[in-house]
Amino acid sequence: MIVICVGFSILCFVLSIILNNIIIGSYSDLESKTVSDNVGRVLKQFDQENKNLGAVATDWSMWDDTYFFVENKNETFIQNNMLYDIFNGIKINFMLFYNNSGALVYSKVYDFQMKNETILPATLYLYISSKKESLLTHKNLESNQTGIIIYDTKKTPLIISTTPILRTNGDGPIHGSLIIGRFLDDTKVKSFENITHLTVILHTISNQPSVNFQHPSSYIEGKPIFIQPINSTYVAGYALMDDIFGNPIFFLEVGSNRDIYHQGLNVIQNLIISLVIIVVMFLVFVIIILDRFVTSRLTYLTKSVNDVKKYKDLSKRLQVKGNDEIALLEKNINDMLSSLQKTWAMKDSAEFSLQKKIDELERFKTITVDRELKMIELKKQLGELRVKSGEKT
Repeated sequence: MIVICVGFSILCFVLSIILNNIIIGSYSDLESKTVSDNVGRVLKQFDQENKNLGAVATDWSMWDDTYFFVENKNETFIQNNMLYDIFNGIKINFMLFYNNSGALVYSKVYDFQMKNETILPATLYLYISSKKESLLTHKNLESNQTGIIIYDTKKTPLIISTTPILRTNGDGPIHGSLIIGRFLDDTKVKSFENITHLTVILHTISNQPSVNFQHPSSYIEGKPIFIQPINSTYVAGYALMDDIFGNPIFFLEVGSNRDIYHQGLNVIQNLIISLVIIVVMFLVFVIIILDRFVTSRLTYLTKSVNDVKKYKDLSKRLQVKGNDEIALLEKNINDMLSSLQKTWAMKDSAEFSLQKKIDELERFKTITVDRELKMIELKKQLGELRVKSGEKT
């Protein structure tokens, strides 16, 4: 029973390790896939943001009113279109109108968080002037660019879209450039979190998180994704984000709770508990079976043999039950007792016969040997009498 219990305990331990490796490995792979999908969702959200901003820019730049505004800067256009409600409705923070020579014609900026009109830093205008070849020069009528820029040493990010200013029907010639943008601040990032229900953090290249970026965990549309469990409750996926010119500027961190991992832990915990319960029940069943069919019968066999030994009664027989090895042993012991009883009876008979012959020999000795001894003694006495009588004579 001890060997069986130890064996099943070892088996349970080995199965627990195997199940833990298999199930936790599977759930870790599922967690990695889920994290990769989450990173993909956030990246698509950024792409959608770029597409929406590009669509708004195209809608405003391909318009006769804008086309002529760049040329004559009429106040009617400003009074009718450069309003807070309009900017808030199309969810943009600023519009910058440039003419063909790259000069700024007009700009309008709103801060929706403060709900008032504001101004852009001079560093942004300097940045645009330094990137005139890329941002204000258009190769054709369909030319447009949308993406993220960082324009100052404070690493302040913006999402901008630059498009050529055309007539409403899309005809040229190009009359200038329209740059519209949105602040990529905490409020904007928070909106991504609200949409995706994930934690979204932007790390600058200079503030790179402590993740091994040499071995990607997966790829999404060719973009490498790096996955790093931070602790037992939080896992993060990282992807490198490029600016409007294709240069890397951010590490995007997308974090979420480790619900899948904990679900795997719960599964393995339930499996181990179930396994332990099953093993314990099986051990109890085995012990009951062993006690019923082996141990109790061996105890009975031992007691019966001890009774034979104690009372020296070879006529006692063991009660044979069943048709197994113990029953065969009981039958063999009965056969041995029968043989011993016969042998003992033959021994008693031989002893009786021997004793009878001994008694006969005793009687023969009494009749013959004692008589002979008496004759010898008598002859000796007769001889002595003769000697005495001869001396007298």
